[in-house]
Amino acid sequence: MSLRGKWLLFKTQHSQLKQQMQQAFLQPSRQNQAVVPQKFPQAIVTKEREVFGGRILTAGSGAPLPQHVILLHGGAYTMQGTTGHRKLMVALIQQANLRVSYVDYPLVPEATVDQTVSFAMNAYDYLRAQYPDDQFFLMGDSAGGGLALTVLQQLQEHQEPLPAGTVLISPWTDLSMMNPDLNVAAKHDPFLTLATLKKIGFKYAGDRPVTDPIVSPIYGNFDDLGPIMLYYGTNELLRADDQRLLQKLEAAAGTPFTAHVMKSMLHDYILWPELPESKRTFKEIKQFILTGELA
Repeated sequence: MSLRGKWLLFKTQHSQLKQQMQQAFLQPSRQNQAVVPQKFPQAIVTKEREVFGGRILTAGSGAPLPQHVILLHGGAYTMQGTTGHRKLMVALIQQANLRVSYVDYPLVPEATVDQTVSFAMNAYDYLRAQYPDDQFFLMGDSAGGGLALTVLQQLQEHQEPLPAGTVLISPWTDLSMMNPDLNVAAKHDPFLTLATLKKIGFKYAGDRPVTDPIVSPIYGNFDDLGPIMLYYGTNELLRADDQRLLQKLEAAAGTPFTAHVMKSMLHDYILWPELPESKRTFKEIKQFILTGELA
């Protein structure tokens, strides 16, 4: 673990971050302006659309490569994307010349899984129609990682074209939070709590069982999903379920994958871009998207 990583872990463990995060999840602001066109560097070209009851923001250089990342942001299905998500988009554009589309999907409590998944599927189809020559990759962190996996499973089930690859970072894949190993993992997470995520999971599920694969993709089919890169940290609550996800991937047919278990890293650590571990992860993701080869 890097010195910067140790400092971040110490800082978060000795702060009020956990209480602040629970309040942010349960009383989310809708005034977040972190991922809007005016916040991007002037050299980056942005195109914003309000469609299907949500928003899509596509960004890139004037002449991007054909690889196109569809970013499904984290935030426990209640919060909009953050400055960290915008920085991730900018890095993908400036360092790899990719096109990136940020999907601002409907959130709890205004929406439930049916509206959220429907919007994400429509956004995928819309972007494929808008950019027919692009090669698409799904990328999701935390709740966005779970949503990316749901989209992937739905595409496969309905025999629709799959993306060229998928990147999952600390994905939230079982919203039931029933895994008993979560109780141990929760003790090591400085900002996620079991009770809050369980409460949000049932709200997100709406009228569906929380173990419905649409809600919790850990219960879905993992065969023939195409290449997947998985990252998660050992100091996060969700590591207990990400270990189950790893077992599902190992047992699947037609789903090549690589898994990177990041020692002592926090949940969604990539949103701290200055960490050496985040830089290494970003480099591996960039190579995967540019070459299609799992590292």
